[in-house]
Amino acid sequence: MITGEEHENKEQERPPIKVVIFDLDGLLIDSEVVWNRAYYKFIEMKNLPHEPEVSAQFVGKGLKEIIQLWQERYGLKGDQDKLLEEYRDVFYDILFNSENFRLMEGAEELIKQLHKKYKLAVCTGGHDWKRCSQILKNLGVGSYFEVTASSDDVKEGKPAPDIYLDVARKLGVDPSECLVLEDSVNGVISAKRAGMSVYAVNPESPLRHDLKKQHPEKVFASLREISL
Repeated sequence: MITGEEHENKEQERPPIKVVIFDLDGLLIDSEVVWNRAYYKFIEMKNLPHEPEVSAQFVGKGLKEIIQLWQERYGLKGDQDKLLEEYRDVFYDILFNSENFRLMEGAEELIKQLHKKYKLAVCTGGHDWKRCSQILKNLGVGSYFEVTASSDDVKEGKPAPDIYLDVARKLGVDPSECLVLEDSVNGVISAKRAGMSVYAVNPESPLRHDLKKQHPEKVFASLREISL
């Protein structure tokens, strides 16, 4: 049985799930603190202002979209791909030397449980697919995932559906046969636009309230609560 907070809308009849897709940052790996530190270091390096009303727009977006927003709003100079690489280098320098380099609570157990019944994939807007694969390998779970997908390789990042549709295409399944686990509003929107089922998972009560407004099939406080 699956427990958790359900929205009031009745779930539509769907075909059986064949694929479970995990978001990476904040859902599968405990990296939000690291991204926060990397953010402040990067804006200091680039003499960018910190405006909370602007940084609030970054939640659930890929780094390409964040770099583009900085360029449009503050006139950040430089090639977008090079800036993207520079920002990521700051993040990885902190991550791989951080006590925060770990899976989220319940992640390893859930991955091993689901791997027995479903194909597994990871989608990320914060990393290229090679680095995503490296992170998963270093954490001891890389072999469980058949596909790692990055918004670097699609036209638009979340909340557009492109990255999730890319995973379905690579695995040869219909989007309706996929279940997505997401921790952000933009991620939930992206998965729903792709025609997939989606469970929202976030330990913060206010954020779960925001996630419920997007009508995922279920809302959980932890990956430990999920059983399929």
